Amino acid sequence: MTQTTVATVPREEVQQRLLELLAAQSRRVPVAVVILLVVVAFMAAHRMPPWIPTVWALGAIGVLLVRRQVLGLLPAQTDVSTERRLRTAVILSCINGCTHGLTLAAFPVLQDTERMFFTLLVLGLCSGSVATTGGHRRVFLAYLLPAAGTLPVWWALNPRGPTDWSELSVAVLIAMYLWLLVGLAANTWHNFSESVQIRFQDRELTAQLRDALAQANQANQAKTRFLAAASHDLRQPLHTIGLLVAALSLRPIEGRDREVVDLLSQVTVALSEQLDQLLDISKLDAGVVDPDRKVVDLGEMLRMHQAEMRAAIEEKGLRTVVEAPAGVRCWTDPALLLRILRNLTENAIKFTPQGHIALRLRVEQGSACVSVQDTGRGIPESELAMVFEEFYQVDNAERDRTKGLGLGLSIVRRLCALLGITLQLESVQGQGTTITLSVPLEAYDPQAIEPPQPVIARNFTGLSVLVIDDERSVRMGMRVLLEELGCRYAEAASVEEATQQARASKPDVILADLRLRNGETGLVAIASVIAAVGPTPALLISGDTAPDRLQDANRAGIKLLHKPVSLPVLRVELARLLGERVA
Repeated sequence: MTQTTVATVPREEVQQRLLELLAAQSRRVPVAVVILLVVVAFMAAHRMPPWIPTVWALGAIGVLLVRRQVLGLLPAQTDVSTERRLRTAVILSCINGCTHGLTLAAFPVLQDTERMFFTLLVLGLCSGSVATTGGHRRVFLAYLLPAAGTLPVWWALNPRGPTDWSELSVAVLIAMYLWLLVGLAANTWHNFSESVQIRFQDRELTAQLRDALAQANQANQAKTRFLAAASHDLRQPLHTIGLLVAALSLRPIEGRDREVVDLLSQVTVALSEQLDQLLDISKLDAGVVDPDRKVVDLGEMLRMHQAEMRAAIEEKGLRTVVEAPAGVRCWTDPALLLRILRNLTENAIKFTPQGHIALRLRVEQGSACVSVQDTGRGIPESELAMVFEEFYQVDNAERDRTKGLGLGLSIVRRLCALLGITLQLESVQGQGTTITLSVPLEAYDPQAIEPPQPVIARNFTGLSVLVIDDERSVRMGMRVLLEELGCRYAEAASVEEATQQARASKPDVILADLRLRNGETGLVAIASVIAAVGPTPALLISGDTAPDRLQDANRAGIKLLHKPVSLPVLRVELARLLGERVA
């Protein structure tokens, strides 16, 4: 999930949960520890003056009580930084470890059995501290090092005989065990941090879902408004550039100048296609996407797709496997199918640390099966049904934005439904994921396929065109282009201006932006012009992709073109409008 997903848990949140754990453990543990301390003092009293272990035991118990009191207050002291409170916990842990480590001072006077008991006691306390400290490195080491750090040294320096190596062996084993505890503490802290992350996410998700349930429509509208605004704002300058390049292309220029103009035209088209891929997704929500079906050679498409994605795959250190036999053709929309393959492949690359990405094509029971297979982390079985939901992401707890927003697979599902493609997901955690597209191999008559119609070089000289757009740069670009076509030009930025200009110029055609300023729309402007001068052919040209606006245009029966509009498309649409007027 993306905007409705939670952010990575802040460091202060983890530290706060640690302080709460330390406070809770300080209330549970002291009773058992006090009993052990009394037993140790009683045993040591047989080997040294009784007042020494008595003072030690009272001091250790006092430290426990003070530590319990202070740790119990730390979580609630939110006016103090978590780092400062954590430092206090580290100091208390160190003092506690020092008092427990003082028991080893009696080591030289203890018998073997007593040494073993003291050793097991200290190691047991250290083992328990892995859990009671949550494995936090600073808090844990602050206790471990003073409490047991010198224990191997005591065993190594106090042998019972000159040739007895058992003490040295015990010292080595103790050192290895302490090292093991350090590693265990690291794993415990990792698990603790992850559990805090999950709890934090659950809490955030609960709040977000509660709001989403109450404001689901508003959230969806906000999303589509954002996409529409982004589309509109990016398409406007690109549309102006396209108009100016188209106007230049109509001029009698040759040589190097012609090459530059052609290159600018190609770049404009490429940018337009990228915007269509990135920002026209909201059309799916509006239900106004009409697949442009063509005969598609799936093998050729798969190889072309592999060539496009090869750089990204190899940059990740992965291999590419392509199995695409020739001659497998279907009747579908190549642009939408490529978008599906691109989303699936990019998703596979993100979650495959090593191995390969395989693109395979086979024919099975009247369908072409196109599969994208990876050797990545796989998806847990419990999450298989959720990965196609909007904003849902597997294995992105840190909310790494390079892994996307969680929309890719939801878009894939909607595009597959639009194209009549069956989608199948198979995944084994730790082994990889395979997503298979079953594309129907519908029968078609190649003779019935209409060849592309050539652009009619219709003469637009003298045609009166009223351009309604709130962007001055767009109006200027359109003016240059239309005048190159020989048209008479009038412009307006609002409904009122459009009505006035229409009365003055009696336009033959209206070209209107869908969204104007101050809440006005091109639909209202067209209606006002028609009311003023009578029926006039109109065309909407807009960068707006909001579903409700797209539906409004459909209901009005006025064709909508999305910026940037190329010169050939504009020629065809003007000819169509004039043909409709004649009819």
